[in-house]
Amino acid sequence: MSLINLNSLPVGDSTLTIDLQPRHLYEITGPNGSGKSYLARVLCGKVFNKNNITRSLSLTEISYTDFTADGSVFQYSSSYYQERYQSGARVESIKVIDFLKLQQADPDRVDFAQLILPPRLLERELIELSSGETRKVLIAKTLLKPAQVYILDNPFTGLDAQSARELSDFLRHFHARSGCCLVVLTVKPHFDVADDVTNIALKPYLSRSGAATGISMPGFATPAAPFERVFDIRDAQIQAGGKILLSNVNWCIRKGEKWLLQGPNGSGKTTLTSLMYADNPNAYAQDLAVFDKKRGSGESIWQIKARIGFVSPEIQNYWPQSAKVIDVVRSGLSGTQVLVRPVKAAEHEHIEALLSALGLAPFAQLNLGQLSAGEKKLVMIARALALNPPVLILDEPFQGLDEEKTALVQRLFTHLAGPERTLLQIAHEASEILDCIEKRAEIIQGHLSIH
Repeated sequence: MSLINLNSLPVGDSTLTIDLQPRHLYEITGPNGSGKSYLARVLCGKVFNKNNITRSLSLTEISYTDFTADGSVFQYSSSYYQERYQSGARVESIKVIDFLKLQQADPDRVDFAQLILPPRLLERELIELSSGETRKVLIAKTLLKPAQVYILDNPFTGLDAQSARELSDFLRHFHARSGCCLVVLTVKPHFDVADDVTNIALKPYLSRSGAATGISMPGFATPAAPFERVFDIRDAQIQAGGKILLSNVNWCIRKGEKWLLQGPNGSGKTTLTSLMYADNPNAYAQDLAVFDKKRGSGESIWQIKARIGFVSPEIQNYWPQSAKVIDVVRSGLSGTQVLVRPVKAAEHEHIEALLSALGLAPFAQLNLGQLSAGEKKLVMIARALALNPPVLILDEPFQGLDEEKTALVQRLFTHLAGPERTLLQIAHEASEILDCIEKRAEIIQGHLSIH
């Protein structure tokens, strides 16, 4: 019996015809902008279509998440990015255990949730979690709902290698035990070929591709950097949500150095970089200098941010989806969400070059919500580079990008990584590590090791 039938549904530059059957797993892969998220929203009824789809079940029997938020309880856009580090500023927050409503859930489904959620996460507040931890919580939320069809849009994005393997095994186990129809949409395959697995590859959406292959951008010489130490922390103890993440941290990043920071999901990588980027007020309690000055010696957070281009896994979720792409990129000139001054001629030329190099020029006047997840990531990369900063903090910059876009952005960062520009990258995949990286730090069981 068919649960959902798609008949010649236009997806990107192709059409899709398929019957979703019970007890079957469908892995749908495709590059950025190929229509994966659109397809997911059609399947679950978020996008209305009366001509190409029929369902033998009600929409309440479909459980879906795209990992941007759970609008009924928690929304990124109603918070601000730095809020996770400022517990005293939070008006309202929710713990994971309450978000998942585990007390009301079926005991068997609670067992499923606990297979992918470490017990320590249950008492944490959602806003405090890393991107990988948040993704695991939203997967559990989706699978806890009784349904016949489960749709997960890019569930593996942002997970370290071990967590991705564990999630793949867990989903196979969940699918086999529950007898559900499971639809997983992702950039690259994660499931082996099997009798109960159907692999569908979507074609590239050609009218949304075509980024420039050459990188030649005016005004990209590294700006003057009147400092020697970008970041210098000594004998620090770093906490998040009342939990000690790192002890005895000693780390100095000097001008022009290219660093890689590694560690599993939730180990404290993003919290550590938040001290560098002036997002975390705990910096004032540490023996910490940024740009040669001890924090709290009179410099403003805006003076620090003006020297740093910052990319994070989920920062795009904090923008209103109605914001225009060009306005989001221009906001990087001020470090805030809205630029309230006119754009200078040189800045305009610089931003136009960025948009062209990243293949975003055709989208400049579109709303952020009209873009795919990968295209939104490119917008945030352009925003981070709008000021041509002397320091780049790249927290999983390739998360959600397909191979073509990853290679494009890697070339761009390599182009920018001159001897005077300082760069810190966080990465889980070896294939994503920039060629310019020369030093490595790794978080292992609560300690920072320098290699």
